Amino acid sequence: MEKPLFTLKPQMAVAIIPTIVFGLFFSAMSLIFTFNLIGLKWGLVVSSILFVIVVFFRFMNLKNREYIFYKQRAEFYEGFLNIVKRNVLYTRITDCVLTKSVWDRMFKTGTIRLVTAGHVDVGGQAGFFGSSMMMGGGISIQYIEKPDEVYEYISKLLKIN
Repeated sequence: MEKPLFTLKPQMAVAIIPTIVFGLFFSAMSLIFTFNLIGLKWGLVVSSILFVIVVFFRFMNLKNREYIFYKQRAEFYEGFLNIVKRNVLYTRITDCVLTKSVWDRMFKTGTIRLVTAGHVDVGGQAGFFGSSMMMGGGISIQYIEKPDEVYEYISKLLKIN
């Protein structure tokens, strides 16, 4: 069994806050819709349940997300109900991109995208219930602490830069 060079996990405190905000927005929209159909009391119950479900699934997805780097490849694990495992050989990676949103800069985190040939990237943003929205090849490493240092290390590992 090959020993990993290093392992990355998302910074949970930073990653969960946008999920809570999205959950509150989603919950408020469902309250407006259900209020007209079933009244305020049941609308509050339904919207509260939807909020808990959205936040719970996103939290569990983030908690189980892991990026493991070896000498020749990177492995990516995510998921709670549906488990996704992806291996990417370094020889297949065509680019390494560091992105820091306003949110990331506030909390000193960032997203590093390992781009491979033939991949479709939807901006590297987290999708519904936490999917990294990378189709085809590639890995989007979100909410990473010390993103500049990690980016430099990965670039050297990949011999890109």
